[in-house]
Amino acid sequence: MIRVLSVASVSLVFILGAASCGSSPSGPVTPTLVPTPQSKVTITPDLTEFLSLPNTPTAQLTEHTVDGRLKYQFQLQNKSDQNFALSYTATFVDSKGAIADQQRPQRVFFKPYEIQILVVTCSNSDGADVRVQVAPAN
Repeated sequence: MIRVLSVASVSLVFILGAASCGSSPSGPVTPTLVPTPQSKVTITPDLTEFLSLPNTPTAQLTEHTVDGRLKYQFQLQNKSDQNFALSYTATFVDSKGAIADQQRPQRVFFKPYEIQILVVTCSNSDGADVRVQVAPAN
């Protein structure tokens, strides 16, 4: 009885496996590529139409201050012909990924097509990396 169940189980697995192969697309399948983040800045989707990081080598600079605190400088560009305000928040993490400093939201105003340089600096020397969240101003 056990032998009959084992043969039936193996047969069922083989049949299901063969059936799933029949539904696969023919030929090589191209994977969907997900771009690697090139920035420490995240812009909310509702702003991507109006705001961008310029694609220049100096658009983002990371360095340390004389006293060892992490400093991040980045540029934002208004791509529209409208004035608007936004807010940004910087979160610094230490080498283990724990939050070292979370700064209060800062508000900035943009004129049409304006590029602004924004700078955030960790309040202590524990910051090893930074993430900046940009959102519409409230």
